[in-house]
Amino acid sequence: MKKNIRYGIAAAVLCLSLLTGNVLYVQATEPGNTGGAGDGQTAAAPEPRTEASPEASNEAPATAAPTEAPAQTQPPAPPETTQSGLGEEIDKVGDEIDKVGGELGELEDNLDDAQQNHTSLQKDKSQAEAYLDQLNGQYKSLSSKLSKVEKDITAQEEAIAAKEAAIEAKKEDIAAKEKEIEAIVRSIAETQREIEATEADLAEQYEAMKLRIQFMYENAASAQYLEAFLESESLTALLNQAEYYEAMMEYDQKMRQLYQDTKTELDGKKASLEADEASLISEREALNQERETLEQENAELLEQKKELDKLKADLKKQQARVASQQAASAADLQAYVDQLASSSDTITTYEEKIEAKRAYYEELLAKKKQLEAEEERRKAEQEANNTGGGIMEGDSGIDHGMNVDISDEEYTLLAAIIYCEAGGESYEGQLAVGYVIMNRVRSNKFPNSSTGVVYQTNQFSPVGSGRLATILAMEADPDVKGKVTDSCRRAAAEVLSGSSNVGESLFFRTHKPVPQLEENLKANEVPYYIIGGHIFYHRWVAY
Repeated sequence: MKKNIRYGIAAAVLCLSLLTGNVLYVQATEPGNTGGAGDGQTAAAPEPRTEASPEASNEAPATAAPTEAPAQTQPPAPPETTQSGLGEEIDKVGDEIDKVGGELGELEDNLDDAQQNHTSLQKDKSQAEAYLDQLNGQYKSLSSKLSKVEKDITAQEEAIAAKEAAIEAKKEDIAAKEKEIEAIVRSIAETQREIEATEADLAEQYEAMKLRIQFMYENAASAQYLEAFLESESLTALLNQAEYYEAMMEYDQKMRQLYQDTKTELDGKKASLEADEASLISEREALNQERETLEQENAELLEQKKELDKLKADLKKQQARVASQQAASAADLQAYVDQLASSSDTITTYEEKIEAKRAYYEELLAKKKQLEAEEERRKAEQEANNTGGGIMEGDSGIDHGMNVDISDEEYTLLAAIIYCEAGGESYEGQLAVGYVIMNRVRSNKFPNSSTGVVYQTNQFSPVGSGRLATILAMEADPDVKGKVTDSCRRAAAEVLSGSSNVGESLFFRTHKPVPQLEENLKANEVPYYIIGGHIFYHRWVAY
């Protein structure tokens, strides 16, 4: 697994014993050092470093310059074990580190998977929300369309009802007209019968009159009239007879006139009735036309309503389908919400487990580092006791005539390591740390550059602890630049060309925790200097 590789490499590096070679034991300021150079800085001192096989120095012992060292914090002593027992314990801790590193890597893989799953769920949830919003929009649009169609259907139904009422009214009007026409037809028939009866009566009278007049003229009516007049017994009778004939003549004339008047009246009445009949028939035809038009319009309205009903049914089906999709989408969304909540709990659980496991892992690393430091110290002590040093007096390998040129980056590095090792010391103490580094650069026993010396394996604890990298990163950040004090920068510049205030010292460490070191240095006639909380010496001796 990808995290196992990272922790495996870390464990492998820590499992290596500190390198052996032409290096000796160096230690910086212990935790708790304060003061120095009047800058008010507090130096957070790194842990002791272990350096390998010693070299001797031939420089004559120098007079120590003792000063009152600040209060120190004694690091916990490693367990009392034999060299072989210590190695077994280191191996045991290393195995546990490998095991815990693997478990930690697996947990981090699980956390990565859980976080990726959480991110995927969030994406799915967002998509589900977008889809639900889309469905809500569709449902709202369908509801709006359905509402409009229902209004149109209502309006159509009202129009159809109005048309049907108008059709019924027209039908009633047509029925009334037909009744009127029937009445007129009956009146016309009656009048026709009257005309025919009158004509028959008048014809009969006319024929009788014609026969009477014909008879009178054909049978010498004048003589008969004259005879009748002459035979009259008196004038009155004569006059009565004359009046009779005159009355007959007038009657015939009146009958002829009455015949003409009655015929004219009946003809006028018949013509009027026929005109009324024609008018009613025309009105009835117009009403029928209007009725047919209304029925056609009503049929069109019914067809439109049928289409609207079909559209309404389709919209209701679509609405029901979208509602079903809404319910399903809402359920999916709630499922994603529930899964996200569960995923968050899972991530929190993994984070808590990783935090606890990492704390245990760091504890194991610290323990292994402490055991390895103790192992290396004992090894170096044994080698020093067996070899008597290695660097003898006058054999420091320092080329005092060597000119050391450094770049701006190396200058910053030198000032930073001085700050990390002696930031809380006096300016003299800061110079002393810088001169130890320069002595090493000029010595053929160590790398010939300040970068090589500072980063030589297991020599300066701020390198191993990461504090030096932190300070360098802060110096590179314009927002926090200036962490390294001016006094440390001045010391870095001065040690490049000035005279060493610690002679040919190649090593230093905190003074107070190991008072026997000073005794051993004196016993072995090794030159040393005490400045602030540090002791500087030419070559390594057991303590």
